Amino acid sequence: MKKFVRSLGNATNGIKHLLKERNFRIQLVFGAVILTLGALLGLDKNDYYWLLFCTFMVLLLEGINTVVEKMADILRPYYDDRVRVLKDTAASVVLMGTAVSILIGLSIILQSIFGLHFAIGLLFGIMILVIFFFLGLFGGGRE
Repeated sequence: MKKFVRSLGNATNGIKHLLKERNFRIQLVFGAVILTLGALLGLDKNDYYWLLFCTFMVLLLEGINTVVEKMADILRPYYDDRVRVLKDTAASVVLMGTAVSILIGLSIILQSIFGLHFAIGLLFGIMILVIFFFLGLFGGGRE
């Protein structure tokens, strides 16, 4: 039992560390807002489960990304192009999970608020993702 309690303490310390990460906090706030909005809208149970799944999928992916980045920094504290590729790829996994979550979330929320067909939410989501993609392509990721 002591080992189990110690493991819980270690996991809690890990969560405390994640809460120090800016991107994790941002995603946590967005997730809380979406889940609160879903509850206030009285979403169907299955729709709410999808929002819950998407929220925690993004948080889990961000946690894995943080682990990859911290391990890479420990193994290669100096600049290494291979480490940059590793970190960029880990970040892209978070981006892909976030993209799917945006598509699903917008479909559910817009359908609930405005009675729009789910495809309209997908269309809005795709437009937002294209804008984010071009912002990253032309404005970010450069050393």
